[in-house]
Amino acid sequence: MLNRAWRLLLLGLLALLLTACAGRTNRPQAEEGVVAPESAWTESRGSEARGAYPDRLPPLEADELDNYADAPLQVIADPLERWNRFWFGFNDAFYAYVFRPLYRGYVCVTPKELRAGLKNALVNALFPVRFVNSILQGKFMVAGVEMGRFIVNSTVGIGGLINVAKDKKTIVPVDPDGEDFGQTLGVWGAGPGIYLVWPIIGPSNVRDTVGRAADWLMDPLLFIPGTTTVNLVSAGVWSGLRFNAADDILDTYENIKKAAVDPYISLRDMYTKHRQNRIAQ
Repeated sequence: MLNRAWRLLLLGLLALLLTACAGRTNRPQAEEGVVAPESAWTESRGSEARGAYPDRLPPLEADELDNYADAPLQVIADPLERWNRFWFGFNDAFYAYVFRPLYRGYVCVTPKELRAGLKNALVNALFPVRFVNSILQGKFMVAGVEMGRFIVNSTVGIGGLINVAKDKKTIVPVDPDGEDFGQTLGVWGAGPGIYLVWPIIGPSNVRDTVGRAADWLMDPLLFIPGTTTVNLVSAGVWSGLRFNAADDILDTYENIKKAAVDPYISLRDMYTKHRQNRIAQ
């Protein structure tokens, strides 16, 4: 495990990369000098069903993938397309031949109720990320709602296993997926930089990569004191919780592949549109 100083150094280096690569703010209009395509992916939907799996694709049904919105899509620079396509192909094979079979086996032996409870627990544990980023974006009422939900679900909901606050009416609209530091940077005016595809993780960009690093520093299990063994166990538990919540993202990916002529382009445009919409909210 990297110690905290190394983590902060890594975050600083990534921030410098963001400054060098990022353009103007990532808003719903196209950047200067870039012509938006005539069609763009439909507005992404927040969904409680997507639950804890962070990032960052909206769950869509197969018949929804051909629906397009009139709002222009901010076209993201992709100078590393050949490199990104290599990792896209790697991820595609990994999902098809390793990840999905493992997950299907897991689903067969794990009751649906237990999987749902673990999803809820992960959402509850990620409260610090959503709360801090709501504050940083000036969404103080949203931060208050997040705090209230965390308290209720942590107590009445048995540590978050039961999402007691799920259907409770809130004083302000709250994105079911919450806020992250990539969105915070977008709200502050940082552009997306270039498009990136990471092994296993999937689609991203320079801004959201920096955001992931910052959100990672707020993951509560990373700060459990103890020996290296304890930290490795914590990392294993965290990975297991994320694996448990992978069903929606896998279904979305399969729907994109079935409906798209070029899944790489479709996934890139969908990801860019989805993140653009969340920042503009």
